[in-house]
Amino acid sequence: MIDERRLLEARRLLGHGGWTASAVSAHPGFPDAADFGRFFRDRTGLTPAAYANSARA
Repeated sequence: MIDERRLLEARRLLGHGGWTASAVSAHPGFPDAADFGRFFRDRTGLTPAAYANSARA
């Protein structure tokens, strides 16, 4: 449940907040951007940057 909430917040910040993946990784408490990128990609099938680009298009 905690991971679902972290993913929801990350999607919101990337897609509508205009945050970078690096900034988002620090916000929900990931140790570094690489850990966040793996977490995000494993759950969505997209990198954070690809998700942000598709959400803004």
